[in-house]
Amino acid sequence: MLLFSRPAGYPALAMTAACLALAGGCASLPLRDARPADLIEPPASTHLVEDILGATSAEIDGLLGVPALTRREGDGEFRRYTLSQCELIVVLYPNDQGVRRAAHIDTAAKHSGLEKPVLSDCLAAG
Repeated sequence: MLLFSRPAGYPALAMTAACLALAGGCASLPLRDARPADLIEPPASTHLVEDILGATSAEIDGLLGVPALTRREGDGEFRRYTLSQCELIVVLYPNDQGVRRAAHIDTAAKHSGLEKPVLSDCLAAG
């Protein structure tokens, strides 16, 4: 089976040389952003602790989406959000004006038996 045809009388050697010249030309192009890995800055955090602590449930939902679980106990409210690499736990309590705001945040592993994620890593992954 012939995948491509060459014009009659066109030497195979010339065709091979042309292909090699084209392929070799690409290899000599400079790489973009060819810096050592330690000089490349990590991506900015997706979420920060400061974005969540003190926020209302509506503000948190605006950042993280709908919680996977919401449970009210007395005046407090427990919310669990499923993020890409962890479960984020947010506990809200009423402030002096009676508005529930995030007073505590923590993480949990997405699956039983896995190590508890570091809060900043969990939030950075989004």
